[in-house]
Amino acid sequence: MKKKLLFIILLLLLSLVLMACTQNDTDESETEDPENEVEEPAESEESSEEEIPTFNEEQAKEVLQDYRDTFMSVIENTEDDGALTDYDSKEALKEEFMTIMSEELADSYVAQYFEEDNGRVNVVPTEAPVWFDEEKDFSFEQVNDSEYEVTQEQSNELIGNVRMIYVITLADDSWIVSEVRSENLNEENNQNGQEDDQASSDENNSDNNQETDTAEITAATAEDLVKEELNISENSDIHVVMDHQNDDGNFVVQVYELVSNGETSHTATIGWYIVDQADGTVEEM
Repeated sequence: MKKKLLFIILLLLLSLVLMACTQNDTDESETEDPENEVEEPAESEESSEEEIPTFNEEQAKEVLQDYRDTFMSVIENTEDDGALTDYDSKEALKEEFMTIMSEELADSYVAQYFEEDNGRVNVVPTEAPVWFDEEKDFSFEQVNDSEYEVTQEQSNELIGNVRMIYVITLADDSWIVSEVRSENLNEENNQNGQEDDQASSDENNSDNNQETDTAEITAATAEDLVKEELNISENSDIHVVMDHQNDDGNFVVQVYELVSNGETSHTATIGWYIVDQADGTVEEM
């Protein structure tokens, strides 16, 4: 009897052990089941794409200020004879400019404003670029996600009336000035008003052969008088533009050439002339 009882107990213990092993196998199987594994959400395509940084008017002003400061710091650090103190080659100078300019614009400035001679880089005496003026109104336009244009009208006796266009683009995660363009507003105004000026002149002068000192002097006739004084033909590349009238009412006329250098251009002034509004006398300033 005791042996039979002992045998039954052993069978029960064996059954319990088998059940425990079966349960462990089931748990491991459920754990390893790939269907029960929690998959991490895949990173969306949008988040993997590189985001283009935003750009606004204040940032544009900062870029244009850095553009000016970089150029002027080079110009200001010169010896008495005009040689640069910090750069001994145009290539080194170009690399400095490319921190805030495109390679094309840097090439243009290096060629236009500097010359290399015997291991020295010298400043070429000429008019400086037309800088953006933070104190004046300007327009800010987005061309695309990585390009913007800043447009500003400027006027003085050296450059006349011009519309400056500064193109700012994104390059290697930095905003730089990639191009600078200028448009002469004097020519636009003269073209728009030339017919009116001519009509007014014809109306006030019934005789085409009337002496100049008895005719009314207009902006257009002031320009013609300067051309006649300097023997400048109508087909000449030299520009003769009435800039403004001085306090005496006399016409101030600028005579200049447009000099192109790659993507940029600037005016090279030949001279300034005053045309007396009463008798048409031409006098160089």
